[in-house]
Amino acid sequence: MTTVEGAFKRGRIYAERHMAACEHAGLRWNETSITEIVMSQAALAATVVPFTQPAEALSGADWVWWWIDATGGYGMLVQAKRLTVTGNGWSFGFDYQSKSAPHQQREMLFSTAKTLDLLPVYALYLGTGDYRGWESCSESHQSEGCLHCIKRSVSLIPALLAEQLIVDDAASTYERSIAIEDLWDPPRSESLLIPALRPQLAPELAEFLKHEQHGTRAVTRQMIDRVLRARAGAFGATPTIAANLSRSGNHDMLGPIFNDVPADAGHWGLNYFDHMLAPLRHAPPAYVLEIMSGGFDVERLASEMPDNVAGIAIVRVPQQRMNEE
Repeated sequence: MTTVEGAFKRGRIYAERHMAACEHAGLRWNETSITEIVMSQAALAATVVPFTQPAEALSGADWVWWWIDATGGYGMLVQAKRLTVTGNGWSFGFDYQSKSAPHQQREMLFSTAKTLDLLPVYALYLGTGDYRGWESCSESHQSEGCLHCIKRSVSLIPALLAEQLIVDDAASTYERSIAIEDLWDPPRSESLLIPALRPQLAPELAEFLKHEQHGTRAVTRQMIDRVLRARAGAFGATPTIAANLSRSGNHDMLGPIFNDVPADAGHWGLNYFDHMLAPLRHAPPAYVLEIMSGGFDVERLASEMPDNVAGIAIVRVPQQRMNEE
């Protein structure tokens, strides 16, 4: 039986082989082909439900991802972006807008994610290490053949951090994203916070950000830690003066886990704590439970989703990390 770790590792390996073959032949691999490879391998250990839509609709379409364990679920809406390298510059086309579309893809991603109560995320397809020139990926970078670089071929970045004028080289890309294979690694240190924010944290949230997390909560920490690090490094990083967000229904065991969060907006113009943490829920929505039980109708489910959703993937995140290397 293939483990979750093994399935995503295979997905990255097969995707990288396809990228390498295309690069060698002078062909341009695209988001759709890499997504198909990653999803086909993820399906070895996850529940993958593709929707039958016209091919035109699936090109650049978004996937709903739910990361599930015994404590709850964390939901994402994921859109794929291919890296283009020009000299030393990197670009992903986050602000892309087709001539026939009324809005940028980024706006549609955020809008659809908000409708579905999901975190908007980009899957970054970075090509092979050769394509990237084996740019330094971390303090432990080992030039050609670096394992960390190899794993980075398929990475995830919170869409909030996918700022076209900032994410324009290897350093900024690696700083703000994470290899999908490392997504559920337990964070080894507490979250980086602006000092003035610490007194605003509810006890449960402070505990979550300070201590090592596992499973679904580790996935959540990997996402929000990157946003908090970017916030702490911003020029003049002082918190917005506003009351904390406190939702009604604090005892709702089906809703978000954290109902009391600081109202800091940073330069993004939205409450990034709520944006990043609201998709972490005590229980996933009904359509996820239906899929997990096997009692669902694909056509009905597809009809209830926005047109730009290509399918749904549900991953049971391991509570303890296994070494697949």
